[in-house]
Amino acid sequence: MRHKKTKYKKFIFQFITMVVVFAVLIGAFSYVVDPLQFYRKASFYTPKLSWQERYQNPGLARNYKYDTIVLGSSMTENFLPSDVGEKLKGDVLKLSIEGSTIGEQYQTAKVAFKTGQVKQVLWGIDYFAFRNNNATGNEEFPAYLYDSNPLNDYKYVFNESNIKSALTALSKSEGRANLQLSSLERLYNWDKAVTYGRDLVIKNWKSARNNEVAYGNNEDPLESVKQTFDENVLSIVEAHPETKFYFYYPPYSILRQQVWYMTNPERYGNQLEMKRYMFDKLNSYSNVSIYEFQTDSDITYDLDLYKDLSHHSGAVNSIIVDGISKGTHLVTADNLEEGIQLLKRQAENVVVNTEEGTVYSIDLSLNGEPQSFGFLPPTTGDVIMAPLKLYAQMLGIAFDYDIDKKLITLAKGDSVAELTVGSDEALLDGQTVKLAAPVENKIGIMAAPLESIPALFGGSVTLGQEKDKLLEVDITFGK
Repeated sequence: MRHKKTKYKKFIFQFITMVVVFAVLIGAFSYVVDPLQFYRKASFYTPKLSWQERYQNPGLARNYKYDTIVLGSSMTENFLPSDVGEKLKGDVLKLSIEGSTIGEQYQTAKVAFKTGQVKQVLWGIDYFAFRNNNATGNEEFPAYLYDSNPLNDYKYVFNESNIKSALTALSKSEGRANLQLSSLERLYNWDKAVTYGRDLVIKNWKSARNNEVAYGNNEDPLESVKQTFDENVLSIVEAHPETKFYFYYPPYSILRQQVWYMTNPERYGNQLEMKRYMFDKLNSYSNVSIYEFQTDSDITYDLDLYKDLSHHSGAVNSIIVDGISKGTHLVTADNLEEGIQLLKRQAENVVVNTEEGTVYSIDLSLNGEPQSFGFLPPTTGDVIMAPLKLYAQMLGIAFDYDIDKKLITLAKGDSVAELTVGSDEALLDGQTVKLAAPVENKIGIMAAPLESIPALFGGSVTLGQEKDKLLEVDITFGK
């Protein structure tokens, strides 16, 4: 019996020893090959770079040579390092992270700055990156790759995925056949892999109008957003006066701005207020400049440059860095408020021609006072259609709708106008009046021609000049 116990203990000891030795060998293999180049730049094999940005970026930032970094979300992924380097005069490493919070971008920046190499930062600023900010608590964010604690490196060296990547890295067929994956020039770049076009954008817009209504239900307070900026952006700027920071606001399509404005005007106001706050905080630093591309109508109204409401082509990224290098689009104390108000006017009254796939905005005023519909029904012709009930309220006209008869009654003073859905004629105090277009139910909104409704009651609509996709529309009514 004693002999059996001794053999059993010996077997257990040998088994544990084998497991430990095997684990050490596996860990050593992963450490030496280092598939994410976490410890060192690859030297004895051609690295197959990972497209998992949160995992790949720390090793690139620690072990590659550069003096300029690109930070931001997917809006920055299509920058070509060679293009940025040529225009900003630097050796560029792109450290973009798709869907990243500002906290994740901050952690990435810290790793890069620890190398002492960073002389320039090109940083795309998305308002939504400041909301629900919790970089280290994000399950997708491997915080252990970003800190300086060697005790948690086991999460890297014993990671099953990394071990497989290490084996792949040593495979001759994989290492030589995928040379593009070893190139930093196209890493994270999806420009050639997607389709752009107005039809895709408008389709995306139609669904987003309904799908994004609830997005603002748990909106972060503005003070929380400001604090997040202070902790993750301002702190980096303050700590590195030797580095030049180029911050820019990515040019989402005008339909993205319109959906944000329509679904949550209060949140949209916070977005605009953050532009003021960030400028006030950063303007005193001589090594910082901010660039506004969201009001550039040559970009934002050209839907063929986008694959969805937000994401633009690589050609736009090149336009951005070119503008920054030449000093255009620079935000100053003199043009800050002008730019904010322009963006608001662009977003709040967007006209979408679904037939032609074109968009523009109207700069709407009533008796000289700015007005907003928030959302204009789409049109298929040259006539601007307005949301009739809201329009009537704006003009002080009584509105009533008989759904069975499809009859709309408008009343102002002693005058009464009856409009029938589907008809381009109105009955005004017993007399037939021609409308500029038929009254229609468009996507659940009763719509009528903008120019015809005030005219029924003695008012007028004047179309002025169009500048930068913004058409002046002045309503004179009730005077």
